[in-house]
Amino acid sequence: MSKNAYLTNLLGAFATSVSAGIEQEISKLGGRSLSHESALVTIRNHPSDSIDVLSKVLGLTHSGAVRLINTLEQEKLVERHRNLDDGRSVVLRLTASGRKRADKVLHAREQVTAKVLDSLTASQQQALGPVLEAALNQITDGEEAARRICRLCDEGVCRSKGCPVERAAIPKSLRRS
Repeated sequence: MSKNAYLTNLLGAFATSVSAGIEQEISKLGGRSLSHESALVTIRNHPSDSIDVLSKVLGLTHSGAVRLINTLEQEKLVERHRNLDDGRSVVLRLTASGRKRADKVLHAREQVTAKVLDSLTASQQQALGPVLEAALNQITDGEEAARRICRLCDEGVCRSKGCPVERAAIPKSLRRS
């Protein structure tokens, strides 16, 4: 048993509860799966990525990602377009319906996380920010990990503040001091 067993257990219970709450809230939207909803948010945040990139972000095989995109395309949530830089590859973009759906997913996630934050005092919230930034910095191991961590994030919110996950994904040799 580690010297921080109690804190480790608390963190695990907290992470599990928040994650389950987010999944439950998103499931109320009536979508097919969390992977489908995560794909929409990922494409929203990074339009014009390829299916290969999406498969890595979602932890799917390439064929699994193709099946997922086929379904999202049939549901008129996603469209495939020719990559203007490489005519052999295809990029993904949301339709208007797909964007609305992704926005609903983000709103559902925000409802759960806001509820947690609202239960804390202002000083607890202020103290939590640096702790979360440090923790995210430690678990981010490169760009692929960063994209996986933020697959259900509204990336526009953090970009204006300097996203700690994106900063951690930049190799130390390329970071500005």
